[in-house]
Order: sequence, then C-alpha cells, then structure tokens
Amino acid sequence: MRLNLNSTQESDIKEECLDGVKAKTGLVRVNDSNRGSLTVRLVLTLECLKLQKQEVVDNHQSSSSSSSEDTIDNYQPSPNYYLRYVTVTRKNGSLGISVKGGQENNLPILISRIPEGGAAYHTKRLFVGDAIIKVNDQLITNACHDAALHILRNSGNHVTLLVKHYKAAAPFLLGARGKNNNNNGESDTEDGPWVDYLIIPLMMGYVTRYVQGTDKLRRNGFEVHGMNDQNSTIIHCDNVKSLSEWVKLISENISNLSEIQIKLYNLNFGINEKIEYMGWVNEGVLNNNHPWQSYCARFMIIRGRDVLLFDTPPMSITEWLDCGVVYKLYESMLRLVKDAENVDQRQNCFLLQTSNGVSRYFSMETKQGLLDVQCAWHRSICTSMMHIKSRTFYVLFGNNQQPSNLILDWDNGFTLYDNWTNSNVWTYKFSELRGSSDDHISRLKLHFNDNGCIETKELVCQELQSLLFCVHAFLTAKVVSVDPSYLNTEGIQQL
Repeated sequence: MRLNLNSTQESDIKEECLDGVKAKTGLVRVNDSNRGSLTVRLVLTLECLKLQKQEVVDNHQSSSSSSSEDTIDNYQPSPNYYLRYVTVTRKNGSLGISVKGGQENNLPILISRIPEGGAAYHTKRLFVGDAIIKVNDQLITNACHDAALHILRNSGNHVTLLVKHYKAAAPFLLGARGKNNNNNGESDTEDGPWVDYLIIPLMMGYVTRYVQGTDKLRRNGFEVHGMNDQNSTIIHCDNVKSLSEWVKLISENISNLSEIQIKLYNLNFGINEKIEYMGWVNEGVLNNNHPWQSYCARFMIIRGRDVLLFDTPPMSITEWLDCGVVYKLYESMLRLVKDAENVDQRQNCFLLQTSNGVSRYFSMETKQGLLDVQCAWHRSICTSMMHIKSRTFYVLFGNNQQPSNLILDWDNGFTLYDNWTNSNVWTYKFSELRGSSDDHISRLKLHFNDNGCIETKELVCQELQSLLFCVHAFLTAKVVSVDPSYLNTEGIQQL
C-alpha cells in the first residue's frame, strides 16, 4: 500500500474493545528488513503500544473436499443475490475474505476466497465472484487494489458491503486456487487475525517525530521509545490528521502513566519533597567538531527544591541518590524561548540557567509538554520558598560600602540589616518592588515604590546571580500563592 501524506483526509484511528480492554487502533506502515514496507496495526492501550502483523493463512492448502465446499457454498449464488447489501461483523479483526482486481488490472474488486469459519462465511450471503461496489456507502469501483484494501481494513467492526455477482468470474477465481501467481492482484491479508510482534510499555517512555539527535522533523513518521532501549521502528502514517492524533494520544497516555507513578512515589515523600514533574526532555549539546548542536534525551525530575537530570529513569533509591546533575530551584531560572529565538528547527524550547553560569538548552515534543514543565517548576518554587521562609545575602550598601545583610523573607519582603549598628536600615514588601538593574558583575539597583515615589537602593553583592535568581523565586512563589490559577493559564510567561 502506498502512503501519500494528505492533509485533507480524516483520521482513520478507531476506538475498539479488544479482550475487554478499550484501545485505539489504526493501520500504519513500517519498514521491514525482509519484506520492505509493511502494513501493521497499532493498538494503543493505557499501558502499552502494540504493533501487530496479520497472520497469513496458507491459501494453497486445498483438497478435493475443500474445493467442493468452496464450489457448493461460495460459488453458486441464489438468483436473488445478484445485487445486494451484506453486513459483515469482523471476527478476530478480520472480514474473512481475500480479494483480487483493482483499477490497475482493469477489474473490479472481486472476492476471490472465503475461508470456512470466517466472518464472511457465516453471513451465507457472500460468494466467490462477488464484486464489491461500496464499503459503508464509499464507492470503490474506481479504486486501485491497495486503496480498496485500505478502505476495507479501516471500515470498522460492522461493515456494510454493496456487492454484485459476476457469474463468469467465479470459475476463474476458484480455478486459480493453488496457482502461485502474484500478478493477479490477490491479497489474502484479510484472512488471518492480527497478532502482536512488538509490545512497548509506555511507562517512562516518550514519543518523537524528530530524527534521532537532530532538529529534523519527520514529515509523516514518528518513533516510540520505551524503557530498556525497547523502541519501535519508524512508524509512517498516511495522512496528517492520523499522524498528529497518534502522537497526541500516545503522549497523553505516557503523561497519565507518569502522573500515576508520581502519586505512588509521593506516598513516601514529605510535603516539601514531593515530585511535581517526571519525564523526558531533549537537550541541545554542542559538538566541537560541528557548528551545530545535536540532541540527547534526558530524564528530568522536579522534586522538592531540586531539579535532577538523568540519562535513564532511576529505578532504585541508589540511582536516585547517585544523580550526577542536581540544581537548586531557587538558584536557577527556567525561561521559555520565544519562537524567534530558537537556535534551530526544534520547537517548544526552554533554557535552564543556574547562578554559577551554567546554561542548558532543552526542547519538548509538544507545546503542552513545555507548559507542563513550566507549571511543575512554578509549583515547586512556591512550595520551596514557603518552606525556606528566608534567605540572607552579604552585601555592601551606600557610598561608604557599609557591610550589611540583605534578607529576603516570605512575610516581610526585602530588609537591609546593618551589621555594624545591628539594626534594620530599610524594609520593603515584595509587592513594592518596581524593577531592578545590574551590571552583570556585582552591582545591583533595586527600585521600590515608597509612598508614590520611586526609591532606588544600590547594593554590591559578590553572589549577584544567586541573589537575582532567589528574588525571582520569591516573586514567582508570591504570585502563585495569591493566584493559583496562574499555573493553569495557557502560555504562562515569566515574571
């Protein structure tokens, strides 16, 4: 089947109940090393993604008795059956027919075989030699063979066929049984049931449309990565809507599983140590040998007052404790990158900047994923700053460079404490801060609203970046604590 990416087609993803489990299903294409391009069925449940191949029933195992059965049961139609509607209910996902013909052969789509015991066989109203005119009111008289197969396979569990019998074709179709002639356009893929050949657990997995390690977006394909390097091959869709819907559905299931896992983990953590986010991000990494950056998958966890980065998801307490990359939230800043500022074709990007000068560039697969990270960051900032209550920075104040402490306090805001006189010099609420400026080295100006006038306080601090990030953390936490709906606003912007 040839797949042409079409933006006007509707998604062919269906909801079914398979073995008592609700699932999303649909036909896609993968590349098989032995058979080339291969049609497979995707089955998406809450916990896993299954890739299924259809079993091929041997069409050449025939005997005189089976041939006789075909002739009696499937060749001689009733005179009333020349033009008729027949509804077939799939059995094990199959209609139970093989077909030949198509526009490329100057033939209608003809039923060439009806295996005993299949769905079509049990209707007793379909016969070898029947030409399929419509499938659920969709005309296929001018369809090529592959297009007709695609329509048949995606026609739902209950399929209504409009058929017309061609008596002259039946003997030819029955007589061709056992001849190995693949040029006649016969397809037996409707015969067998769909069977699993690859199952990918979605817990702590991720889905991506990007070519691995690059910023190149696949036009019509995606990959699903599970734990322990259990990955799908590249999955190709035949239209834009199916592609977008598959990526969205798989991403949502992964996110839902992560939420469940986070709740289980949080049963063992205190209120100030809870996990707010857990999932995969893609980090841009510069290579000295190339002028562009490549991308590596990192597993990010935002927990308590820390953000942790792993190469693989931690599966034990030891792995949690051995995390090599840990940053304090109140000594870091998360900044969304505007589309115009993206360094390449990757979308949904953000910067993680730390007070010691580290800057890391990340990309998310979807806009929603980016917002999820930002909301989790702000929730953790709020919880952390309410628990920390205050932070103190050594500063020099005034023309005399007076040694002082600048105290950032959850309840009192900004307080300058003179270390020589052991007294407070000034105090302002966080809400009274109107702006700030600095020289990116050590000098800082804070502009406060003092009874309608702007009062500027100049300070020197050797930990300037730590101070600025901590001020930002307190301000963010204050906004979130006053207006929790801020976290749920689409397109949150930094303060």
